[in-house]
Amino acid sequence: MNGTPLNGLSVPDAHAHGVPGADEQVFRLWNIGDPSCVVPENVFFSAGIHPWDAGKYDLAAFAPLFDSPRCLAIGECGLDRASDAALPLQIKVFEAQIAEAVRRGKPLMIHCVRCFPELLRLKSAFAPDTPAWVIHGFRGTKRKAFDLLDAGCVLSFGAGLLRDAGNMEYFAEIPLDRILIETDESPELFDRILAEAAAMHLLPPSEFASIVRANFERIFRHDPV
Repeated sequence: MNGTPLNGLSVPDAHAHGVPGADEQVFRLWNIGDPSCVVPENVFFSAGIHPWDAGKYDLAAFAPLFDSPRCLAIGECGLDRASDAALPLQIKVFEAQIAEAVRRGKPLMIHCVRCFPELLRLKSAFAPDTPAWVIHGFRGTKRKAFDLLDAGCVLSFGAGLLRDAGNMEYFAEIPLDRILIETDESPELFDRILAEAAAMHLLPPSEFASIVRANFERIFRHDPV
């Protein structure tokens, strides 16, 4: 397919890295992690401080990006024990971005590595007021997946789904309305990820694509035409 819309349906890529640009076949939500980035006028994006960059940027510098109607989510932000930044600093920076998401009514695009207990505690603390928490590039156990789902999170799956499919039989049990598809840093794998996800749910790719599109539109409040 190479990104070709299914039955005329534009299938959204919920999280992509690289040089933002127009893609006539796949709607991509590009990640912007540098406040000095100039985003092309036809590009939609998420913006925020990655946990590896905690302490590197002043969050206030992201305000012009956050204010853009083309900014559909805050992040990629979150927690990562592999980061050189101290975890207390990461939590402080993440909490500030949660506050931005609450204030602006935008969902969070979350990066989480070996910090799921801390993430779930924060989700519980902020749950009453926070828009959707999207866990990007999810790769984990069934228990971890359903702990996140029980907390109200949405799971976004990328290339890890291809590598871990044999260990993720539970994918078919994940509610269809809580799934997004992304490419992260592997845009060439979009069609394979979509096809694998559809097959694991025993659905035709076109039907699964329609569901993913509806989820994207509901979560990010944007029609990915």
